[in-house]
Amino acid sequence: MAGVNGTYGIVKDHAFHVSAVAAADGSPFEVGAYKTLAVDIDGAPTSHTVLFKCTGANGVEKTLKGMKVSDWATGTSTSGTSETWQFDITGLKTVIMDISAMVPGAGSLTVKGTAVA
Repeated sequence: MAGVNGTYGIVKDHAFHVSAVAAADGSPFEVGAYKTLAVDIDGAPTSHTVLFKCTGANGVEKTLKGMKVSDWATGTSTSGTSETWQFDITGLKTVIMDISAMVPGAGSLTVKGTAVA
């Protein structure tokens, strides 16, 4: 759903990583007028870390803090799978989900998000 008017407003899906098998920078999400972002992290790698990042008006990458939906814990990264994280992205320029510390060949990881305006 790219820019679709739905029950909950205008929504846009974005793939940061699809079946990634090694550490990599994620495809940046251009925030535009979107205000919230839910990110699903799924897969079965034996070891990984997803770093939550953003850029603002000056274009410098910074840490982004999110909230895990299952238990409302907050964080700036995760090593979990089968998780959904929520982020307030109001006023940001881009959101980036980078995979670091992933052991190549030890499973794959998919990181996708849905933004709502």
